[in-house]
Amino acid sequence: MYKVVLLTADYEGWWFFSDWRDHVVESIDCESYEEMEQRYIEMCKMLDKKYKLNQTGKYGMTCFYNTCDIRYCDDCDDDVQIYHTPLMLINDKLCEEHVKYLNFLK
Repeated sequence: MYKVVLLTADYEGWWFFSDWRDHVVESIDCESYEEMEQRYIEMCKMLDKKYKLNQTGKYGMTCFYNTCDIRYCDDCDDDVQIYHTPLMLINDKLCEEHVKYLNFLK
């Protein structure tokens, strides 16, 4: 029911392109809303230490990245930036309360 997932893709997670679930690289099932919040905060803190940059967008979601973390895109014939976006899900739908957790970031 409650879940924290990490989306890693060549776009910021708040765009929710149709294939966004194909880009989930980590998924944590939680027993309660409170556990989901705690796991989300832990994941964000870990990502904040690992990546030098972060950006906040739609729904207050934050993505983390390094400028050197790029991959070549055959379709666009260019390098693309890779973003890591943690998400909170309730019944596999976005929990839109991400913005209240931003105070612990730099």
